Amino acid sequence: MNKPFQRIIKQTGIIGILFFLVCFIQAQSAYDAIHIMDREIGLGTRALAMGGAYTGLADDYTAIYWNPAGLGTIQNYELFVELSHMNFANGALFANKWTSYEQTYTRLRSIGLAIPFPTKRGSFVLAFGYNRILDFDENLLFSGLSDQSNGVGFTIIDDNEIANYFPFEKNVQRSVQTSSEGGLHQWSLGGSIALSPRFLLGITAAYTGGNEQYRYTFIQTDSKNIYDQYPGDFNQYKINQFLQSDYSALSLKIGGLIRLNHGLKIGGAMTIPSGFLIKEVHSSNDKLTFDDGYMNTTDKNGQWEYEVTKPFYFDGGLSYNSRLITLAASARYRDWSQTQFNVNSRDLKDTEYQEFLEENNQIRLNYKSTIEYHLGSEINLERIGTKLRGGYALFPSPLRNISRNQDRRYLTGGISFTIDKYVNLDITYLYGTWERETRDSYTPSGTIEDIKVKKVLVSILYEF
Repeated sequence: MNKPFQRIIKQTGIIGILFFLVCFIQAQSAYDAIHIMDREIGLGTRALAMGGAYTGLADDYTAIYWNPAGLGTIQNYELFVELSHMNFANGALFANKWTSYEQTYTRLRSIGLAIPFPTKRGSFVLAFGYNRILDFDENLLFSGLSDQSNGVGFTIIDDNEIANYFPFEKNVQRSVQTSSEGGLHQWSLGGSIALSPRFLLGITAAYTGGNEQYRYTFIQTDSKNIYDQYPGDFNQYKINQFLQSDYSALSLKIGGLIRLNHGLKIGGAMTIPSGFLIKEVHSSNDKLTFDDGYMNTTDKNGQWEYEVTKPFYFDGGLSYNSRLITLAASARYRDWSQTQFNVNSRDLKDTEYQEFLEENNQIRLNYKSTIEYHLGSEINLERIGTKLRGGYALFPSPLRNISRNQDRRYLTGGISFTIDKYVNLDITYLYGTWERETRDSYTPSGTIEDIKVKKVLVSILYEF
């Protein structure tokens, strides 16, 4: 939408300038619906040290997330506390210039309690707690001299009310900086019961909440002083945008675990679709500066409220356990193309809200089903009260027809120390890598991001 303003020039008096404000907040895109859960990795120092291969193994408090049936294997009260420290490093190539940027984040990741109840036979265990299941924390920075047009231009109206268009679109210095902070957490209540000596059934009910604060800054500067002819003597165009999203949902996970002979276990879990209620507050500020120092600013703000329905997803896994070694493998299936926007019936007459529903077609066309793979192992050095762990996880990108370099891959490792018969200290390290292509209307040439994530998890498990 065009916004008129006046530019005061001593020699000629007053002229007006109209410029196109590219609206920051449009109806949300298909990516925004997928983005809510596409970086979920779970929790637990042991589970993540073993690459997240925990569906067929889950035998501690964190089973409340992976497979609630595994809670039934707990024999003592457990108090679990976990912290994480993450380094997010991002390198980006733009206009033949490489820029690196990194940021660190420290979070409380989990605190929970598992309580086994006395039974005449079998088992019955309840657990409850707070668990952070994914992080939105990330950042991006790039800049360079670009000769590609991004269509930015301004209309200037002279004293005779004649409009003339002046482009400010190429051979300019461009820079972009984005940051995102926040995450999703769950307040969970889970339970497991032994239906037979070999079969455990469990269920977890969870309230998922959280928020994300997203900031975007774009600067376009006439660094070569090409645009020097009055009245189109532009110096810089700067845009600041902010978006805060608040998420809430209820979910239900049902799991089963079969204990076979010779230390073998097979497990499976199903998470029932949940609808995320999303409330967004957004604002943007544009500032245009001329060579003579004159500036104009425009502000815009608003809010959205809508719902995104997530599809079923299914987990399956198996494990083998002996006194010396534990091996585990698991997989998770999701059909991302079944994700969809929903809006209240009272908003259907609003054309901007109608665009939400149109994005459902883009989700079906551009997104696919994926199968995550998780592998893990653990060596028990019983004599020195130590366990060594390692694992691998592959999270395929839900986008169709893109490079496999955009799949997220994690190498994981960890160590556990038995402090005494009641306390275990676990330390886990995760190293993740992937690429991502980023472009917007201001930088149509885009950039390829090289992302590296390093995360350290520390937990205390107290059994009593």
